[in-house]
Amino acid sequence: MIITVTANPSLDLTLEVEKFEQGEVNRSTSKHKDPAGKGINVSRALHKNGVDTAAVFPADASVGVWIEKALTQSGIQTITTRINDEVRQNITIVDAQGDTTKINETGPSLSADEVSSLLAQIAGLLETEPEWLVAAGSLPPGLDGSFYVALGKLAHEHGVRFAVDSSGPAFKEIAHAGVADVMKPNHEELEELAGRELPTVGDVVDFAQTMLGNPSAAIVVSLGENGALLVNSRGSIWAGHEPVTPESTVGAGDSTLAGYLSADVSLSEEESDSESGDIARISTAVAWGSAAVQLPATTVPGPKDITITAVHTVVNPSHTTAIKELHV
Repeated sequence: MIITVTANPSLDLTLEVEKFEQGEVNRSTSKHKDPAGKGINVSRALHKNGVDTAAVFPADASVGVWIEKALTQSGIQTITTRINDEVRQNITIVDAQGDTTKINETGPSLSADEVSSLLAQIAGLLETEPEWLVAAGSLPPGLDGSFYVALGKLAHEHGVRFAVDSSGPAFKEIAHAGVADVMKPNHEELEELAGRELPTVGDVVDFAQTMLGNPSAAIVVSLGENGALLVNSRGSIWAGHEPVTPESTVGAGDSTLAGYLSADVSLSEEESDSESGDIARISTAVAWGSAAVQLPATTVPGPKDITITAVHTVVNPSHTTAIKELHV
């Protein structure tokens, strides 16, 4: 079982246009309405590929209930904390070239009692001994990185591994706390944390290794069209997918993390602590993420969309290689 926590869920409305022109009237060619938020997207991808998962999130009586019903109807187990403020709605505009424009609402403010209720529900779920607790996405007003740090400590108290995907100040606080077993920043987020550019493989690997909170921790750095780097105490592995035609990049990083965790829970104990296990994790992550960008809106990939044989890997790639030169 993989439990995801989405503290700031959303209803995502995706509008497709031929060409988006700022300041002009743009007419959509199609629209999609999906339950979203990074943790929810991870659960959606896991469920679609047969991995046992449950999604935890706060929900109000309108938008939140719609999200809950949509997930339940698709077969995903949901655990919600009822809140007073309305869950956010986000708008994504995707043009024919796959370029994406996002307009995200801030999200609801959670009261102290609502936060306590959410934490109590998560603590109860951890008693069921899941394999992973995943915290992903932005935090609503009133919550900061200490919420994710508390989740990491709570997971470890129950012997459960903790994965996190966030950005900005929250990501910085988590990284410094050293509570995550897996973190999945993208290249830009890692550079923001470092306070400098990280143009080469060596720059990324060296900085990522300073973030490893324990000997078994790992950093998965997504590099967009340049693949992804897995960094852990054993070294680094680059994985890249054969070229694809992008449809929408929305949610691709969430599918990447879901793929990594899916591969991890399928490994034997012996495989888990090995180079071959690392290759399986990062290859599956890139395969799922690359499949996601070929699908419309926030559609998550299923088994028929994923081509693991299209992924190529390099163990301990040259540190002098520029990130922008990584390709299959």
